[in-house]
Amino acid sequence: MNGPIKQNPLPLLFPLLLFLLGGCATVGPDYIAPSPKAGTQWSTELEEGLRAKPVDAEQLTRWWQTLNDPVLTKLEEAAVQGSLDLAQAKARIREARARRGLADTDLYPTLDVSGSATKSQTTKSTGTGLTSELYNAGFDAGWELDIFGGVRRGVEAAQGDLEAGIADLSDVLVTLTAEVGSNYVQVRTYQARLNVALANLDIQQQTLDLALS
Repeated sequence: MNGPIKQNPLPLLFPLLLFLLGGCATVGPDYIAPSPKAGTQWSTELEEGLRAKPVDAEQLTRWWQTLNDPVLTKLEEAAVQGSLDLAQAKARIREARARRGLADTDLYPTLDVSGSATKSQTTKSTGTGLTSELYNAGFDAGWELDIFGGVRRGVEAAQGDLEAGIADLSDVLVTLTAEVGSNYVQVRTYQARLNVALANLDIQQQTLDLALS
């Protein structure tokens, strides 16, 4: 009587080995975001019982509205709507978001579906005169294992480009609005100085008229 048949364990261990390699052998080190800290003398201490309030991100993006100056608000909105730098930054974000989506699709199986239909009819003189219809459908799926983490690193890089584009948009927006606000303050300062100079000239003219009378 023959003994029990021994099964080769290698075919069973091979998928497990691929799974372990995919989880452990990732290409390159993990990215660690820097966390810079401001010095202790960067800001002054709060005095007279004042307390810092939570930062409102939405309010910071429209800081000029807190000044209640309709002219400044109109200038800022016109600058934001007509800035080509902002338009380019937004376009780069859309491109980075699309690249991020394409990189993410490599992590999942790809599907390919095809279909066709044909219709034929024979004449009564050469055949039966019947009409026949033929339908054909195909389905295919494929998935490439990301054993060494190259696809995942590509997704992380695409995500980094997207976040960099968002940060660049914020930088352009802050720079633009700050420049408009600075120029507006300078114009208002020159207008105030001109009014003071005109008032001083009027006083001196009155003094001269009194001296001559």
